Amino acid sequence: MTSNPVSSILENVSPRTAAAVLVLLTIVFRIVSYVSSYRRLSHIPGPPLAAWTNLWWVRAATSRKGHLYLYEALEKYGPLVRIAPNILVTSDTDLVRKVNAVRSPYRKSDWYKAFRFDADRENAFSETNKDNHARLKSKLTPGYSGKENPNLEPDMDKVILTFVDLIKSKYVSKTGSLKPVDIGQKIQFLTLDIITCLASGRPFGWLEDEDKYEYIATMEANFPAMNFMSAVPVLSRLMRAPAFQRMTLPTVKDRVGMGKVKAVAHEIIAKRFEENKTQKQPRNDMLQSMINHGLNEGEIADDSLLQILAGSDTSGTILRSALIFTIANPRVYHRLQAEVTSAGVPSDQVISHARAQELPYLNAVIKETLRYYPVNTGLNPKVVGPEGDIYNGLHIPPGTEIGYSAWALYRHNPLYGADCAHFRPDRWIEADPDLLARMEREHELVFLTGRYKCLGERIARIELLKCLFEMMRRFDFSFMDPLRPLQKEDNYGLWIQRGLWVRVEELEVK
Repeated sequence: MTSNPVSSILENVSPRTAAAVLVLLTIVFRIVSYVSSYRRLSHIPGPPLAAWTNLWWVRAATSRKGHLYLYEALEKYGPLVRIAPNILVTSDTDLVRKVNAVRSPYRKSDWYKAFRFDADRENAFSETNKDNHARLKSKLTPGYSGKENPNLEPDMDKVILTFVDLIKSKYVSKTGSLKPVDIGQKIQFLTLDIITCLASGRPFGWLEDEDKYEYIATMEANFPAMNFMSAVPVLSRLMRAPAFQRMTLPTVKDRVGMGKVKAVAHEIIAKRFEENKTQKQPRNDMLQSMINHGLNEGEIADDSLLQILAGSDTSGTILRSALIFTIANPRVYHRLQAEVTSAGVPSDQVISHARAQELPYLNAVIKETLRYYPVNTGLNPKVVGPEGDIYNGLHIPPGTEIGYSAWALYRHNPLYGADCAHFRPDRWIEADPDLLARMEREHELVFLTGRYKCLGERIARIELLKCLFEMMRRFDFSFMDPLRPLQKEDNYGLWIQRGLWVRVEELEVK
């Protein structure tokens, strides 16, 4: 019998030699992989470390100042920067539009799948399949647009007046009676009750002046770990695995946090489905719109949680920031207060959205806050299509992930003038019609455009105008500590702002 040469060789190899060869082959394989990965995007500038490893981006994302890392990299290397072996970031508004266009060949990256609320079901944010995303979005849009939700403003107004009553009853300071209040916390209570009221038909009760179900504390405690895991590739893949999510996602059995909020939402939604079996005239609200368009209980609950997580946090950040920037700028503060106090809105009413849109300085302050302090500073990466792409003569291979820096988009944009790194609402008043039109077009990207345009934009704009108007019309604010108005400000893609302590005095509303 003829012996196999390979078998003969293997029989004469000692275990130690075999192990050494295996280690050597592994090292060679890793070197080849690293070199191949490096060369793939070697023509695109960026921090040297980022060409070889994800460590640069992990450090940036977990620094609590990731937005500044991206901003500084884009300032140094240009409008398209490599921040990891397969991840690019841009500050070019034209490229952002192209990536997110309705017919764009780009798709959502698998990073989004880490944001499921149910391991076996996608939501509007986590869904990466274009067709499935479009179908889901088409069923959600009517409820968000207001066409099938005529009670949107009246419901929002009731919650705003509850907020006003809370401040009046517990936190108004007078001569000889100082009552400091963390107004930032109360603003978050306000936005949470607004979004839960709109999403489920009733507020969950944060304006009873408590962190209901310890939701805020639980989410803030989890942000750093979630951010770290999403930045580390192997951990990010683990987060996206359905088996891992089944073990770790909040459940309706939880007594606090997102799980408890999920349970309350499910209870309200299930009750509405039961009511609809006997009621001939169901209520006209966002929840009913979703039911009418064929979404099931689980899908509606997912969307409610998405609104609570994304909608309340972002709106709260903008309102807190607008308040901080106006208090810190006396000329802006007094001009805004003069406009809102002379608007002629009865004291027992909340301003209508139509009337609020007619107030130029109020709108300028909101737009400038959204520009100067963008609330979503995460990458939100998309994947280059199978044909690849060309940017300014640079080839971008298929499968490359491209995110954008909202901070750099507006802080490094000559369109807004030489002082674009400063908060100045007047730029929206002073601009000539042509410049204003271009500024407005860039401003659209705050909520993105095209296929991935934020569903909640209309609701958010209504909410921001109404809430800021009523706060400035009814109260006078001053910092308790002007040198440190915020006790905490961390960035994890979304913001954590805590300890906005102010003195509040009630104004006479005519």
